[in-house]
Amino acid sequence: MAQTSRIPVAQYIRMSTDSQQYSIANQKAAIEAYADDHGFAVVSTYADPGKSGVAIKHRPELLRLIHDVTSGHADYKAILVYDVSRWGRFQDVDEAAHYEYLCKSAGVPVRYCAEQFENDGSLPNAMMKALKRTMAAEYSRELGDKVSAGQRRLSLLGFRVVGDAGYGMRRMTVSPDGHRKIILQAGERKGIKTDRTILVPGPKREVDCIQAMFGLATGRTMKNAQAIANELNRRHMLRGGKTWDEESVYRILKNQKYVGSNIYGMTTRRLCSRVKKIDPKSWVTNTGAFVPLVTLGEFKRAQSFLHRRAKLRNRSNAYILHAMKMVLAKHGKLSQRLLKRKHIYDYKTNYARFGSISRAYELAGYQLPTKVKKAMQTQHRSKLLRNDLYVQLEKLFPEQVKIVRLPGQGEPIVEIDGKLRIAVYLCRTLGTTLAGESGCALRVRPKEKDLLALICVMNPSCSKLLSFRVFPPFGLNFLKARRLRPNQPWFLASRELASLGDFCKVAKEVASRCNEVRQREAVDDILLSLDTWRVELGNKKIGLGPINYTVLRLLLRNAGKVVNREQLSRCFPGRVLSGDNIRFHIGELRFKLGASVRKRIRSVPGGWRAPGGYMYKPSGKFS
Repeated sequence: MAQTSRIPVAQYIRMSTDSQQYSIANQKAAIEAYADDHGFAVVSTYADPGKSGVAIKHRPELLRLIHDVTSGHADYKAILVYDVSRWGRFQDVDEAAHYEYLCKSAGVPVRYCAEQFENDGSLPNAMMKALKRTMAAEYSRELGDKVSAGQRRLSLLGFRVVGDAGYGMRRMTVSPDGHRKIILQAGERKGIKTDRTILVPGPKREVDCIQAMFGLATGRTMKNAQAIANELNRRHMLRGGKTWDEESVYRILKNQKYVGSNIYGMTTRRLCSRVKKIDPKSWVTNTGAFVPLVTLGEFKRAQSFLHRRAKLRNRSNAYILHAMKMVLAKHGKLSQRLLKRKHIYDYKTNYARFGSISRAYELAGYQLPTKVKKAMQTQHRSKLLRNDLYVQLEKLFPEQVKIVRLPGQGEPIVEIDGKLRIAVYLCRTLGTTLAGESGCALRVRPKEKDLLALICVMNPSCSKLLSFRVFPPFGLNFLKARRLRPNQPWFLASRELASLGDFCKVAKEVASRCNEVRQREAVDDILLSLDTWRVELGNKKIGLGPINYTVLRLLLRNAGKVVNREQLSRCFPGRVLSGDNIRFHIGELRFKLGASVRKRIRSVPGGWRAPGGYMYKPSGKFS
């Protein structure tokens, strides 16, 4: 039959897992043979490789197929599918019929190429199709039961069957006879089906961080998850370059794998349903399956502390207020430090129940000092002004300005054209000096010293923004807190905005005039971006953060020379870095750079060295 006389059709193909290497090819071959026998020509292909047939939400190509058909944009007359199970293993057989009916009602019927019946709507064929749909759904249910039973058995034997290793641990393959083989990296799978996986301790810096975390939770002060996260960030014990937060610390403190226990079956998500928690009595637990990172005693003390805090959240309002009154009667005042010591204070609980901690104090019969109350009101008004400023900037420059948040930084910053980043500071006006000069009080956030700054001066009552100035980067030597006066060099280098509408133009002009603070530096094939703490190697972009970026920049600018600990410490004025801290940052820097670049940073007697031959040269500025 001539190709021009053939009826145009589309084909839909699907396979459940990526390991089914020939499933897609086999389906295409069978559909092609069916099309040749029936006078069809395949003009469109919709493929969902590696997608389960249980739910449609994870199958973008089937959704696109139905949209094309129902919207009338389809240029074909039928849809060819290998068999009923390829169309889907929907647990409700009416759902499969519904999607097929949508296509049929739009004039594009579905044909099954490998089935023994014709999809012509006759009673015998309709009954056979319904039976096939039920069998396809039942196959998924039975397979799920078998897989779950197999995983539970392997978990009892001490093998890791699901999930990533997590921070501080790594997955290792084990042969059937118990011989340990290789450590799997993130995203890798074991190559031999008969091999199994166990958990082993990860790099030393991660193990030290886990042990420090439990030590802080079980020490004399018994810090909570948020306090532990703050302390780890202060020590620069980061997790892959990211700062710690309360939730991530809490999950680690609750995880039994760090004492060597293998737990399986805590939650279930059968057949793409919602995640459900399982009763702990039904969990599969194997104690002593892995090498522990902390002792069982430390883990139990941490759980006891977390349990007391969780109990507080379940207490009634009357109980919390009564406990506050007891502390007030004993100490004569209330404070966060006192309440934390008595395991009463929890910011989220107080905010959710009473609206604020000050309101909880009032209900307990304690009036905050006037100075403290005034400071809290000022802080609240400043926050409202800042939020209004962000909204105005996004409205004025919808295509240029984005509000972003740096890792570990509380306040968002402004990003122009995806390149230029500007920190935002709201400052209160100060009284005039004897010479009649006015000014404002500024407190610089450490992670933003290398960014341009938009200084917004508020009136004394913090109810209105009076003026806007764009300042060049303050630099690492700039004091954390200082008073800005018009006669200072930093004021002279800044530009005042006539209105917020000039913000982007003025910011770019200030950036281009900062000759002493280059925004890009090239060291051989490495491009350093000062305003984003990012390194570019060809097409690869690596975010380092301020500390790792500063260390790398110093090493590269002193290529061929030994850089000792004192030289590195001088890059961070006001901060004392021990030898362990510096070694940690060097190791973290090597890890982030990857195998192709980490070899350039060598440990030598007396310090570290980047090999010679990488000449420093300034590069062009960002526009």
